Amino acid sequence: MKHLANLVSLSRVFLSMLLVPLRNHAGIFIGVYLVCGFSDVLDGFVARKTKTESVTGARLDSLGDVFMFTAIVLILYLRTGKELAPFFPVLVAVVLARLVNVGIAGYRFKVLVIGLHTWGNKLTGLLVYMAPLLVMACPPEKIFLFVCLVAILSAVEEGCIHLSSSKLELNRKSIFLKE
Repeated sequence: MKHLANLVSLSRVFLSMLLVPLRNHAGIFIGVYLVCGFSDVLDGFVARKTKTESVTGARLDSLGDVFMFTAIVLILYLRTGKELAPFFPVLVAVVLARLVNVGIAGYRFKVLVIGLHTWGNKLTGLLVYMAPLLVMACPPEKIFLFVCLVAILSAVEEGCIHLSSSKLELNRKSIFLKE
């Protein structure tokens, strides 16, 4: 039980790597995709219930998010092709903002931090997770731009938290709320 939450997070890393090759196998893809999304909710729930929350667990959760985000972006690009190409500078801005945050946290707190568990980051994660489904109902460029805008705002908030905090706060919910 001690490592169950971490195993759930690690499963998302490995399952996310299967998403791109499985994208054309609808039934299997949907199953793996749903398990990935469920694991993102389950790992934190299990950690809290078993009182095994840890910095390592938070990092594994963030690593799982990065792998799933990358898979989703690749799938969206492969599905929509050139329609989203003009928006890739916005995606690059999101990635650069996230990398700047990793650098700020590394410099200030001497530790690699892939992401905080803010409400903004959780909303970004939910929107990214829903994006492949949403593009079936809405124009992909509108979905992509909206998700990127939310991602940039959450990245800016995260950077502000890193810059204004005297210690690392992985589970801080917002710039406006302290733990």
